[in-house]
Amino acid sequence: MKRIVLASLFTSGLMAAGNDNYFGLSTGNAELSGNVASTDFDTDGTQYTATLGHYYGDTGRVSAAYTYVDREAGVDKADAISVAYDFILPLADNKFSLYAGPVLGYTWYEESENGLSLDLSGFHYGAQAGAIVRLVDKIEIEAGYRFLLQTGSDTVLGVDVDADDVKIWYVGANLRF
Repeated sequence: MKRIVLASLFTSGLMAAGNDNYFGLSTGNAELSGNVASTDFDTDGTQYTATLGHYYGDTGRVSAAYTYVDREAGVDKADAISVAYDFILPLADNKFSLYAGPVLGYTWYEESENGLSLDLSGFHYGAQAGAIVRLVDKIEIEAGYRFLLQTGSDTVLGVDVDADDVKIWYVGANLRF
């Protein structure tokens, strides 16, 4: 019984240390790099991300995110879902923080034009890093960069097409609750 009481007190103490949920919206640029028959290519577009996460005190957070990339002509799908864990370094009395951590998820990228279709969907993994500025108690501004390695590949008319990586920079706002 003593262990249960001690565990409850310890857990409630951690909860009081700033364990907040948060919802964030961000926008920026996403660039997909790959190669077609050993020739490199890049395609980019404006990206919009919605994030739902949880802060663990002042030193870590976990999140799940959905990213939508504006579609160019012929692009049918350019979306991604990701989960991430960020290690946070609080600075300036917790008004400014730096963060970095791993990202894992799945990207959907499909194109069709002139009767041909290309599907570079696949898993992605990588890292992100950035900065958070807390404006008021529950509102913060965030800016960062995410680099993801892609596993998607396809063959079109006997030619191999591979997705190599995605580079995303973003800026947005988070609401803690």
